[in-house]
Amino acid sequence: MKKLFAFTAVVLLAGCAEKAPLAPEQQWQGYCKSVGNAARTILLDRQNGIEQQAAIEHAEKLEDPTTKKFILEIIQEVYQLPAADINDQPDVKREKIRAQVTERCQNTPFDEIPEYKPF
Repeated sequence: MKKLFAFTAVVLLAGCAEKAPLAPEQQWQGYCKSVGNAARTILLDRQNGIEQQAAIEHAEKLEDPTTKKFILEIIQEVYQLPAADINDQPDVKREKIRAQVTERCQNTPFDEIPEYKPF
């Protein structure tokens, strides 16, 4: 019983320990995951009838130039897709665009990590 208590205490203390800062590559991976999630949401918005101009106006409010560039490119890409195509298996299409954009982002060279809120 004492061993179980000691083990539990160690596990709890380990959970409270400060996490080591992420390497730039790990930070970029997290950023790209958020960009991919944003792509999925942009496609969902289109599937729900949000007009391209409304999506662009919303994206124009972004302050970070890297994020704004990614999002505006995603909007352009998503709104070029045929409507019939995006509405056939909509969940599958959203997952596909999320994965494609995440991978494309991860393969993009970066100098610094943009300021962003995880999505």
